[in-house]
Amino acid sequence: MNGEDDTTAAPDASAVSSNNEPAIDPHEDEMEQSVGISEYLSDTGFSAVSKARYSDFLVHEVDLQGNVARLTSMTVPTEDNNNNETTAPSPADDDKKLDMVVEEEEEEEIDLETQLTRMIKEQHTAKKVLSMLEVHDDVTEGESTDKTAEKFVTLPALEKGDRKAVHEWVRKALPNARADTLDGHIRIWHVKFEREMPNYGNFGPNNNNNSNNNNRKPKRQNPIGQLSRKGSRGARIGYAGMKDKRGITTQFCTLYRTVPSQLVNPKAVASSMGGGNTKDRGFSVVRLGNFEYTSKELKLGMLKGNRFDIILRNVQAPGDDLASQRHVLEQAAQSMKDKGFINYFGTQRFGKFKDTHLVGIAAVQGNFEEAVDILMRPKSDEREDIKQVRVEWQERFKYGKNKENEANAAKSTSRKLNRFMTGEVAILQSLAKYPMDYTRAFSAIPFNLRTMFVHAVQSLIWNRAVSYRIGKMSKDSVLVGDLVDVGKGSETVHVVTEVDIANKKFTLEDVVVPMVGKKSVYPTNELGDFILQLLEEVGLKKEMFQDNKCRSLIVTGDYRKIICHPTDVDYKIQEYFDPLQPLLQTDLMKLQDENIVIRAQQEGERAKLAMVVGFTLPSSSYATIALRELMRRPTSNEFQKDLTLE
Repeated sequence: MNGEDDTTAAPDASAVSSNNEPAIDPHEDEMEQSVGISEYLSDTGFSAVSKARYSDFLVHEVDLQGNVARLTSMTVPTEDNNNNETTAPSPADDDKKLDMVVEEEEEEEIDLETQLTRMIKEQHTAKKVLSMLEVHDDVTEGESTDKTAEKFVTLPALEKGDRKAVHEWVRKALPNARADTLDGHIRIWHVKFEREMPNYGNFGPNNNNNSNNNNRKPKRQNPIGQLSRKGSRGARIGYAGMKDKRGITTQFCTLYRTVPSQLVNPKAVASSMGGGNTKDRGFSVVRLGNFEYTSKELKLGMLKGNRFDIILRNVQAPGDDLASQRHVLEQAAQSMKDKGFINYFGTQRFGKFKDTHLVGIAAVQGNFEEAVDILMRPKSDEREDIKQVRVEWQERFKYGKNKENEANAAKSTSRKLNRFMTGEVAILQSLAKYPMDYTRAFSAIPFNLRTMFVHAVQSLIWNRAVSYRIGKMSKDSVLVGDLVDVGKGSETVHVVTEVDIANKKFTLEDVVVPMVGKKSVYPTNELGDFILQLLEEVGLKKEMFQDNKCRSLIVTGDYRKIICHPTDVDYKIQEYFDPLQPLLQTDLMKLQDENIVIRAQQEGERAKLAMVVGFTLPSSSYATIALRELMRRPTSNEFQKDLTLE
């Protein structure tokens, strides 16, 4: 977008069969199966790449009144404007909050060589740095290093601000490197030679010099944090819900006792259409607009849902020609319009490492030592330095299981983790003071994170129960003993009777399945018995949700509809030739009058097929699960990585 390539590197085509399907059952996925996601309503499906570009996934928040958050203006109202709707509140006007639309665009993913070249303006030097690091990485412990290999590479002279940017980049992007500055020139060393650096020893967690520190992470581009820093001192930022990290998202925000000029530089808006450019990307990550004053402050949950507009690229559907493939896509879209989709909790509900529910199970059992161990153990997809820190923690009792060894290990380990590892850091800080008190340590985790563990347990049981209900009992009929929600709240569920069935009083879209809790009502048919069996399989009983040493793990229970019916479903089937061809106008493109222009076909090119689909979902449903039903294919990262854009 805006002249920048926001693509993700295409996966290795060798892992893909000739029709762009992974060489496994295309309808099943091990990750989805492990969290209970296994069934479909539709009979027609196709394969496609989703989220190939950030601009392939647009999200617009829908407020409680049904208004869609769209960035249509970035005009900054002035404080002396006579229009009452845009006049800034006085400091004494406590009821006024600034309401605005915030559009966040994730930064593109670029290879390391290109990133460094952009900063130092010398591609050959960037190549030299990465080559030097690679040479020393290839030498295993105990082997001798090529004596002709350089220990460091000196970069060209840079201004102070540019040097700071390079140091920050090294910290973020090169865990095997250290950097220092000599006479205005940055030198990048391989980490194995850091003892030879003049300022060796200045890499502690509290050190603020320009040299690299592998235990520190640069600040993330957090839009809420940016607004907080620019707003009035102590300004409260209100927002209704979290948004997808990978995509372009637009939402409403309120800022207490703040005027627009504090947030946006009007000159920057006029010149760049974004409020200013980032240092190395050429475009702004966060744009603000549609300012107005309101007396209502936004809080979490104050939204009706989200509008999604999504591009599915390189569609592979049954059929010998484009016309027959188009027919398959139309059938799939019509099926989702007519039937909706199974309202599964998506895989993201179970955490980055898909072990959130395992922590929750141990905690609900009251086995907090096990819960802490699962949270702290090494993760397969984690950075190697963090993985090593976790291994060191596991070996804390190597010389004896006692409080002193654990306290010392907790102090040491907590300093090596980054500050975004909130749960782990909280546990270690507690164990440093109160070693081997795992109940206290688990309770030290922030409340919202603790509740995520028990919610993941509820989600696992719910997913598996619904898969049984759809797959083994019926996927299109209401059954005697089902639960239906006839109102709001846990006291208004109704058990379906034979009379209800005879009168066709309910449809499958009325059926709910309980999220287990101390007040949950269970279906009176075989599904109720199956839910109790599921609890037993994972080592739980329904009574465990009623009494727990950690009060945040005591949950009342709730009910969730098994079918979600998206509204405002529309789609367009588009032929294109460039694999990364923009196919969807973002709000910013509309503001800049940038239209979608399909590149002309080049000699030897075959037309590719894309589907641009849009729909609106309630706030508790997942777009990835809707896409899963539409395509009748898994949408997990593990499945998607084996698909290609060509």
